[in-house]
Amino acid sequence: MNKPSSGGRAVRPALPPAPWVRTGEPLFWLSGAAVERREDTSYFFDATKRRDQLHWVLQLTLSGQGFFEKARRRVVLPAGWAFLHTIPGDFRYGFAAESSEPYELVFVSFSGPTAAEWCRRIVEAHGHVLHFGPPNALAPLMLSLARLREARADRDRYLVSGQLYQLLMGILSTLSQSRLAMEPLVSAAIEQIVRHAADRTFDISKLSASAGCSREHLARQFRAAIGVSPSDYLLQQRLRLGAQALRNGDDKLETVAHSSGFAGANYFCRAFKKRLGVTPADFRRRLNLAMP
Repeated sequence: MNKPSSGGRAVRPALPPAPWVRTGEPLFWLSGAAVERREDTSYFFDATKRRDQLHWVLQLTLSGQGFFEKARRRVVLPAGWAFLHTIPGDFRYGFAAESSEPYELVFVSFSGPTAAEWCRRIVEAHGHVLHFGPPNALAPLMLSLARLREARADRDRYLVSGQLYQLLMGILSTLSQSRLAMEPLVSAAIEQIVRHAADRTFDISKLSASAGCSREHLARQFRAAIGVSPSDYLLQQRLRLGAQALRNGDDKLETVAHSSGFAGANYFCRAFKKRLGVTPADFRRRLNLAMP
């Protein structure tokens, strides 16, 4: 029953905001999305002169060629290539005059602090010009958002925010796999780590020696390719082995630690609690906890 206010009237419970209303929630906010087909050089924008509210735009070439120009460097964007940047921004983009066919593109524009943080991470790691490859999973995601926008079916802020999050995570996944494929040194190092993680005598010195390079060079290449250091990746593999042993048996912690590549139970327990937020004993007891 509603309680009366001091003036004698019942106080109605506050209604939740409508799904399409922008709130203070840390969501990804869609501001535009569309598929366009351009046939001449009249399609041109100088983003420094745009007067839009600040937002991010991801624009992907579906066919033909566009271009992206920043700091006097012009890059042609054929099918499978995209750019990611803020608008307004210090760049220009449009139809590439040398293209022999129409320029078909799909763009998605969005904003919000959470989205901006992930976009900055992508740009810092991969730059503003991104290569997804002609057959890629990102075009269907962008086309889906464009169809939602066109049909005015983008009013559920949680659904749309989830799709935008999926899009940005898909970008990171696609580009990380591409970078890893171009880094045979890192691929070989990962295979070595997975193969020898349970060996307590295996360390990054042995890894770099087998790779024929210095620890510093290996660390630089590793971080650039997958975002973490070789030692952190090795620790993650050992914790995964430890978690599997905890779930699949009842060995003592010392035994689990040694079989997972740790020198002893004390270090294993400290590392496990720091990374997963629970002790190995709690993890073993609570079957609903996810494996690392």
